[in-house]
Amino acid sequence: MIDEDVALDVLDAAQKKASVLLAEVRLEERDSRELAVRAGQVSNLTRFSDAGMNVRIVLPSGIGFASCDGISRQNGLKLVQNAFKQARGGRRKNPVSISPESPVRTNWVVKESRRLADVSPEEKLAFLREIDAAITRTGVSVKGRYFELKDYEITGHFVNSEGSSISSFLPRVKIEAQNLVSHNGQTEQSIREFGATGGWDRAMGWELDQELPREDLVCGPEVAGIAAHESCGHPMEADRILGREMSQAGRSFISPEMVGQTIGSRYATVIDDPTVPGSYGYYAYDQEGVKTRPRYLYKEGIINEFLHNRETASRLGLRSNGSSRCYSYLREPIVRMANTHVAPGDFEDDELIGSIKEGVLMRSFTEWNIDDKRYNQKYVSREAYFIKDGELAGPAKRCVLEITTPGFWKAIDAVSKKVDYTAAECGKGDPMQDIAVWTGGPMLRLRGVMLR
Repeated sequence: MIDEDVALDVLDAAQKKASVLLAEVRLEERDSRELAVRAGQVSNLTRFSDAGMNVRIVLPSGIGFASCDGISRQNGLKLVQNAFKQARGGRRKNPVSISPESPVRTNWVVKESRRLADVSPEEKLAFLREIDAAITRTGVSVKGRYFELKDYEITGHFVNSEGSSISSFLPRVKIEAQNLVSHNGQTEQSIREFGATGGWDRAMGWELDQELPREDLVCGPEVAGIAAHESCGHPMEADRILGREMSQAGRSFISPEMVGQTIGSRYATVIDDPTVPGSYGYYAYDQEGVKTRPRYLYKEGIINEFLHNRETASRLGLRSNGSSRCYSYLREPIVRMANTHVAPGDFEDDELIGSIKEGVLMRSFTEWNIDDKRYNQKYVSREAYFIKDGELAGPAKRCVLEITTPGFWKAIDAVSKKVDYTAAECGKGDPMQDIAVWTGGPMLRLRGVMLR
């Protein structure tokens, strides 16, 4: 149980420091479990608990962040000293500012129909072995079969010098399936991830013993999802746009002056939405205590808004849109995505295919690459089919789409109605922070692009 009085004592010490624009204290406890099965046999079984805290202090000269294992007043006072020293030594060329936000006092909880902590290792093992058995029953030569189940609960408490006090409870579950299929001397690897917030009922609802064996016939629009995440989400992160990410993960071809400019066709709407119930990237308030909402990054082909925390928003004269996230209490909150997807349209799937005289249906990808500005990119298909006179005409192997970001989004001339999601871990920051996200979208029809 988190001792909230510790947070208040530490916050009081931070507020007494000179010239403090903002002080924040976060306490966090995490209970985690992992189980992996390789070819039907257990290869990993672990359970661990962790607890710690962090302090962030904002001064005109800079921003300081300090964290440690363990929750105590003594630890917190040391963090205050370290964070204040960092902030005072920042020597920013332009004074730091943060967007004005109203204080929040709330307790948000993701409910579990069946608690993840109550599911025994034996039941989880039986669950994974049934998936493995379903794969082998297909009769396809699957040389490598690996399934990994991870679940955890995060209990958090956040306070800041503006009067916010937010308690939270967030359970997550994720399964990664890796299969290596061999046929006529050729191999193909499939890596699929499923993740959600909530209890054990989320994992049971995926019906993976049925979903994974029929991947060669039906799978979600992964290409739309990876394009939304990589060629829209990342270049629309305001810290990347303003130069913070340049020495870590690159920069962005987008500039602040481009808001309102055309990037794609009227069918190109990309939304980053942490409020999707049960989603893997769900959260109600970000790590700065700002309430979340859907963020329309591209809206009907127009660059609409960036992903912001309070600092980047202030630099552009805006309000934060709740995009500040961190992996754990040990890491500084930075601008991150949540659930990034292409918005649905009005077409049925068969309408998109039926109108094509000659083309390719790329259902999923096995490889993607993108440059550090998020402008030039390449996608290589895993499952693809030729289209001839509006009908699927047989499998196509390793189709390659090389295109620019505006080229991709401007080529879209039709979007289907149904949005599907894929779970993923998005990497960013230094030290690296993996963050739970969903990518997704409907089926997209692109006209006039070149494949090889």
